Amino acid sequence: MKRCLLFFSLIVCFVFVLSCRKSAVPGFIYVPGFDFEVMTSQGTSSNNFTEVWMYKDEQPLGVFALPALIPVIHDGKAEIKFFAGIKNNGISDTRIRYPFITAFDTTLVFIPGNTDTIVPHFKYEELCTIEQQGFESGNFLVELAGNGGTFSAVTDDNLVFEGNRSGMGSLNSGAGKIYFKDDTNRDFIGGEMYFLEMNYSCNNKMSVGLLVTEAGGITKELALIVNPTQSIDGAPVWKKIYVDFGAIPQKHPQALFYEWYIESIPDAPNKAVELYLDNLKWVKWQ
Repeated sequence: MKRCLLFFSLIVCFVFVLSCRKSAVPGFIYVPGFDFEVMTSQGTSSNNFTEVWMYKDEQPLGVFALPALIPVIHDGKAEIKFFAGIKNNGISDTRIRYPFITAFDTTLVFIPGNTDTIVPHFKYEELCTIEQQGFESGNFLVELAGNGGTFSAVTDDNLVFEGNRSGMGSLNSGAGKIYFKDDTNRDFIGGEMYFLEMNYSCNNKMSVGLLVTEAGGITKELALIVNPTQSIDGAPVWKKIYVDFGAIPQKHPQALFYEWYIESIPDAPNKAVELYLDNLKWVKWQ
């Protein structure tokens, strides 16, 4: 009988604890947005951080699109961290913490029912390196065999994203395809992370990838097909994307060097193509 009473008491206590947890009043963190600071040597502050990853006392609480009102079951002091999140390769199903951005951390004293407002402040990690490529000094892309289009630096305020110039590729109806490369020889290492940040606009799909030079010749490796942002008759609709190039060097451990290329083949017969680029940044660890 005593054992039955003890067992019953334990069940009552367990149910009581669960009911207390379920009825606990959360505190809230309101995150209306974020700040992103860049140094002069790091180029544009343009970004496409689509959400924040939140941790409390080193434990993950979730991924939140902004603005966000985040409930937190806690009474008292806690360490809070936010990380900048991106859509890797612009794909919604591949959201990641962008590795080259510092965490924003702070300490809060939570009071159930209260709301604290936080605006995370992000910047690049000190141990990453950024190679900028823009069009302020003119076009740096060179045409490849099979190209039928043109690429140039334009100064029209209606076409330029930032600064005085942006890059513009164009293809007349029936002229083949746009096919250019940056002939900078890059020494990528398998297993390392390499991202290309890029502002772009296009009325047609475009491909970006690497031309891999090895002792036996050149291999063309596609990294991503980028979807259009505008119609053929529209003004540039600019977007920002983070393209992950890390997988390609892993496939080519004996590569001598890599060159970045862009290609756009009309997705409809006799379609004229326009694409725009600006603020290219190669980001990697030192």
